Amino acid sequence: MTFGLVNALRATSEMSTLPGQVLQVKGHKRKPMNKKDTFFTTIFLITGLLIIYWGVEAAPCAGDTVTYRTCIPVIQVGDAAFRQVHTDGSDPANPYAIIRQTGPTFAGPGDEVTYHIQLANYEAVTRTFQVTETIPAGLAVITSSLPTGMTYESSTRQLTWQGLLAPAYLDYGLMPDGLTLPYIDLAAYGVPNLCDDLPDCDETAVTFNLGINNYTFPYYGQTLSEITVSPNGLMLAPTGPITDTNVNTWLPAPDPSGAVLAGLWRDVDMGGGDTAGNGRWHAAILSGLLEGQSLFYAQWHDAPHAADPDNTARHAIALPLGDGPYTGHIFYIYDNIAHPDQLVAAGYTIGLADSMGSRGLTVAFSDCCGGIPPQGYPPAGGTTIHLAPLLRYPDNAYQTTLTYTAAIQAPVPETIITTAMVTSNSPNPAVNVAWATHYLYVREMTYLPAIKGGGD
Repeated sequence: MTFGLVNALRATSEMSTLPGQVLQVKGHKRKPMNKKDTFFTTIFLITGLLIIYWGVEAAPCAGDTVTYRTCIPVIQVGDAAFRQVHTDGSDPANPYAIIRQTGPTFAGPGDEVTYHIQLANYEAVTRTFQVTETIPAGLAVITSSLPTGMTYESSTRQLTWQGLLAPAYLDYGLMPDGLTLPYIDLAAYGVPNLCDDLPDCDETAVTFNLGINNYTFPYYGQTLSEITVSPNGLMLAPTGPITDTNVNTWLPAPDPSGAVLAGLWRDVDMGGGDTAGNGRWHAAILSGLLEGQSLFYAQWHDAPHAADPDNTARHAIALPLGDGPYTGHIFYIYDNIAHPDQLVAAGYTIGLADSMGSRGLTVAFSDCCGGIPPQGYPPAGGTTIHLAPLLRYPDNAYQTTLTYTAAIQAPVPETIITTAMVTSNSPNPAVNVAWATHYLYVREMTYLPAIKGGGD
């Protein structure tokens, strides 16, 4: 960017005339410019170029299409009539990371520093884990500090470890806390109907890139930076074949492929093509509703069933983003189901499943074709279903910490970067490879004497 800006400024200076010169513009002659005119003309041109230049550089939606969005509306609802939902606080760190690496942030040359690599198995069966870490030149491993099973190969500067971890069985459960989030109609805030940009609002889906806004959502040990939203009352990640979502199923199930969050899964057709438009579909990031965290919020407003336009529903899915007391939690919000009996007859699913279709739960269900007896009943207006991550086997030996010490050999002011990589024999590609990086800043450390007060 600097090179382009310098050239732009150079071109601007060459366009400016000196006092007494005549500036030719498309065959027209201007009067000679004095020093004052020259100065303000140059400032005007530079300002215009900067505005154009930064406008092009900062365009956040350059790669957007009707089915892939990096520009996500951000709505501040804290000043509206909705009362902010307050929380009682908890550990702000994501408690379900597969691997973490911790150590000191600052140290001086010659200091000995201790690193901790923490591993956890949140799956449903025992897994074999392998850890590798290449030690940078600025560190010298003290081999006597290595834990049992960890080795160091000096020729490759690589630490390795392998071992078994029992399952913690990370899953989701219903929270009976009575926490209620309001149903918010995003159209009231000017958020466009997603169907407006689509030629067909039936067999489609829109993917939202949360990562470009520095947001992620942890789900079954996987960190999701993209969420796909389907008209059929679903969120999917990673994107599964959208044709698999026409018929609702009991969850968990291997189809549709990818993680499934079913707020009210059914066959919806909001128009397009030869069908008249009916119902609305919106998504945005909400700020100021849940204390300490923004929400990715998708809403289906008067969305009709494909076979029965009168069988409509208003509902939403809200995912807390970033670190906070509700990290990893899921909220299904219901405002109105027009004809609950018709919904039961047509079929629906409320529940969720992991990306392999092996873990999850069904909260309420009705089979469209009568093969499975119904469970539960469609939620009444004003209901919030709160789903939270939990460990089914918390007493298992599902985690371990590998600790080692190294001496700093790097000079001031280097930064020592260490990355621990873990692989496992899990068949789930979302969690069988992970890594954690730590940054250590080498600085001259000065220690001030402690002076104890008191006395005369």
